[in-house]
Amino acid sequence: MKRLGITADYPDWTLISEITNEMRIGDIEPTLVKQFPDLDCDFCFCFRCLNIDSGWSSKARMRQNKYDPYCTLAINNVARSSRTLGFEIIVCHDDFRKVENDIAAQRLLLGNEFWKIFKIALPKYKTKLPITNDEISAIFAIFEKWLTENNWI
Repeated sequence: MKRLGITADYPDWTLISEITNEMRIGDIEPTLVKQFPDLDCDFCFCFRCLNIDSGWSSKARMRQNKYDPYCTLAINNVARSSRTLGFEIIVCHDDFRKVENDIAAQRLLLGNEFWKIFKIALPKYKTKLPITNDEISAIFAIFEKWLTENNWI
């Protein structure tokens, strides 16, 4: 593993930008890169706050990373694995509206949905990565520790 990508799509009135920055600047990426240098797959998390009738749902999907000399990562010489396992974490706009000015509550909404989807989806990619049950457990432990320490779950 070489990198952890984090992005978000949300209304301006939410505090999702501040919340996802916590993960972006946290110690998850260096820990994963150090502990899983042979894992040829990066993780990318996209947090979305959408209307309930948008038709979107949380999911994961694997994609190949094709070299593009003009992309930001290539221009900045950022190393990538050959594949990325992307997770789309969808939270309901109406749920966020109820806790519009409460960053702790919004953090919990994001964190609980993230943790639920991550625990379901990652084992489904066990053979495609390839990754052992022990490695999956170690990845879960890293995330659970971080999520708990940072009040995401």
